[in-house]
Amino acid sequence: MLLVQLYAPTLGVALAMLVLGLLLLTSAFISGAEAAAFSLKPADYDDMRRDEERVQSYKLSLQMLANQNRLLATILITNNLVNIGIVILSAFITDGLFSFEDSPVLGFVVQVVLITFLILLFGEVLPKLLGTAKPLLYLQYVARPLYSLYVVLKPFSLLMAGTVSRINEHMAQRESSLSMEDLGDALEITKGQIEDQAMLKRIVDYGSIEVSEIMKPRIDAVGVDIDEDYATLKALMLESGYSRIPAYRESFDKVEGVLYIKDLLPYIDRGNDFDWVRLLRPAMFVPENKRLGALFYEFQQERIHFAVVVDEYGGTSGIVTLEDVLEEVFGEIQDESDDRERLYTRIGERAIRFEAKIQINDLCKVLGLSIHALDEVRGESETLAGLVLEQLGRFPTRGEELEVGGLKLKVVEVNKRRIEIIRVDY
Repeated sequence: MLLVQLYAPTLGVALAMLVLGLLLLTSAFISGAEAAAFSLKPADYDDMRRDEERVQSYKLSLQMLANQNRLLATILITNNLVNIGIVILSAFITDGLFSFEDSPVLGFVVQVVLITFLILLFGEVLPKLLGTAKPLLYLQYVARPLYSLYVVLKPFSLLMAGTVSRINEHMAQRESSLSMEDLGDALEITKGQIEDQAMLKRIVDYGSIEVSEIMKPRIDAVGVDIDEDYATLKALMLESGYSRIPAYRESFDKVEGVLYIKDLLPYIDRGNDFDWVRLLRPAMFVPENKRLGALFYEFQQERIHFAVVVDEYGGTSGIVTLEDVLEEVFGEIQDESDDRERLYTRIGERAIRFEAKIQINDLCKVLGLSIHALDEVRGESETLAGLVLEQLGRFPTRGEELEVGGLKLKVVEVNKRRIEIIRVDY
């Protein structure tokens, strides 16, 4: 007695088999693309940027990788739709070719176990191994069709990426707030261990700090107009010493992208007519009131170290880097190329001359105070100069003195437009 009855394939079954084969190829293509795109190393990114004008697929890949959350959402949506189609067609084909009435267990094995095995082997494992082994070569072949999906599925992928991003941001903030009580207990345990206690204090404060409190203000930020020639750009980057500089059109409120000095190095000997604007990477924009925990998470997800801070009207308020965020926990981070000016000079046992542009949080750290010590008197000000203006309600004169929050402040240097130096006795 036969366990399985065989039927001759109908035209519908034959067409379904053809479509199934196409869906399996699509599944393999999209799974390999996912593995290739998200296994790229920094050196691979450099290779693509160097050859993007010559290799169109590299240019398309870089455009998609500039928004990795949207790209991943596009891949997942496509893959799930394709796999659903594969399962439906497999069941249709199996029912059209076989009858498992006398052996339901065999029917289960064929329809579920065997089909799942085929999907995993040919639609997941093999293409992902290929994509991971040769990511750049793989992207050369799949970038164009993948970009078509990236454009067609834009409304759905943006919705999914935005939803996931908000959920992750909420969870990051929630996890941070849940840990504050434990960190508070740790502070009590570490009494007497000054360095450890200071770091724990910074961690406790970390969850409540906004980007506007640590950013480099717009007036002190270095940027370049995209209309500047190549010689001027190179001189600016050498003079500033920064590894990343925002590029804007006409004014700092219209940032077009960010220039990385490492992207510039292969073209350092080019003539003054070199089109350096094509090397710009997309800029990341964050609001002033974004919490540091959420910003740190976003830096990690996007794999970048630099963001432009914008106000409620979309104007540029300043810039913030990953180093700025990390310094809130670990203190000042120095490297061999860090030649930034010192913002204070100790002139007595309890007297310090500060650059007026120093952030109030940094001022408190230097003075050994909690970063919230001046919250009641600072108002909306973020810098020491802003604190003085907030208290006086006018522009001060040289030598003017005032007392704020138990600190004695003396305006040492001013010019027509800004306060330069302030002495603080504490």
